[in-house]
Amino acid sequence: MNGYLRDFEKHNLQILDVTNGNRTVVKEFPYRIEAPNWTPDGQWLLYNSEGKLYRLSPTSSAEPELINTGFAQNCNNDHVLSADGQQIAISHGTKEDYKSRIYTLPITGGTPRLITPMAPSYLHGWSPDGKELAYCAERNGNYDIYTIPVEGGEETRLTTAEGLDLSLIHISEPTRPY
Repeated sequence: MNGYLRDFEKHNLQILDVTNGNRTVVKEFPYRIEAPNWTPDGQWLLYNSEGKLYRLSPTSSAEPELINTGFAQNCNNDHVLSADGQQIAISHGTKEDYKSRIYTLPITGGTPRLITPMAPSYLHGWSPDGKELAYCAERNGNYDIYTIPVEGGEETRLTTAEGLDLSLIHISEPTRPY
């Protein structure tokens, strides 16, 4: 038993057919899983559990496969796939200061590349054109929404309201459809 669940609790990964409301259980887990995402080709579901990322075929009885994220072993549920399915972006709490930063790596696994040196930064989206990542970050005691080029570089602050602007990340503008 891990620290999240009692012995009798289970987590199901399910697929919902939105045309008829039928649910299919892909797998039952005796531990918490979070944030399942389809790969763009529909062949895999990616999810995180206890700081690690996994992939699972929804049509196979095979066990989940651990995705090699190198040193990034403290991933939270903030992960997104690039539109072409070749990369994944993650939020990882570093062992040095335990603050979340954003990294990218190949979808097949590998060494994460730091995108946001400033922390904390909590990933929320990848632009459809593949050029930017959107995230919520605390800077100077205030949380706002930012974008940054997918290769790293200077971040752009999109909101300036006092307080937590996390919920605004789901609002799209024609020029920034995240």
